[in-house]
Amino acid sequence: MTPAHEELLSEAEVQRLLGAASERAATGVRNRALVALLYCSGLRLSEALALRVDGLDLDAPTLAVGGPRRRSARLFPAARPYLEAWLALRALRALPGRHLFATLAGEPLEPAYVRALLSRLARRAGLGKRVHAHLLRHSHAARLAAEGVGSTALAEHLGHAAGRGARRALARFGIALAPVARRGLCEVGWSLAPEPGAVRVVLRAPRGPAPRSPAPSAGVRVRRWSPPEL
Repeated sequence: MTPAHEELLSEAEVQRLLGAASERAATGVRNRALVALLYCSGLRLSEALALRVDGLDLDAPTLAVGGPRRRSARLFPAARPYLEAWLALRALRALPGRHLFATLAGEPLEPAYVRALLSRLARRAGLGKRVHAHLLRHSHAARLAAEGVGSTALAEHLGHAAGRGARRALARFGIALAPVARRGLCEVGWSLAPEPGAVRVVLRAPRGPAPRSPAPSAGVRVRRWSPPEL
């Protein structure tokens, strides 16, 4: 049997998940943003799906998390281009409703949809792992633990009642938190392949004369950057 700790996702594997989402479809833009946020913020799926458009400030280093574990969670920069692309498309289509992650009719996404989505993306990416939202959260926590973030700061960031909750969550993956914090959350560098420190998203306007008003058919395209383009 494969050891539990081998089931964590590396940053390269998360990038493969992002690359498996459609580059042209509006749902692909949205799904990339959701995957990037889950990995780069460590939110629970219920917390991510409860986010509202007016509660997200991409210029802020943290985001406000509601629910039973109200807190401020750090939003690492690698997620921002994907979120910016989805916000632009969401505005272009004038989607109704306030939920950040919504269907193209403006209805909030259902957890069951996300579970099926992550399984589908994992197959397309050829990961050979059972990928789910909590695995992205655990992989996020493991990344911070490896950088030397202490149990107290990690627990507050993840919404655990105490540091021992974070320790228990990581122990099942064979990861031990450092007894003394070596680095704070704001000191952790974050990257996703292929270029360390930069994940870029391109919004491409449709060809031809600019329309007088944004139309639902106007395209927002997220382009995957290959190494020769970097």
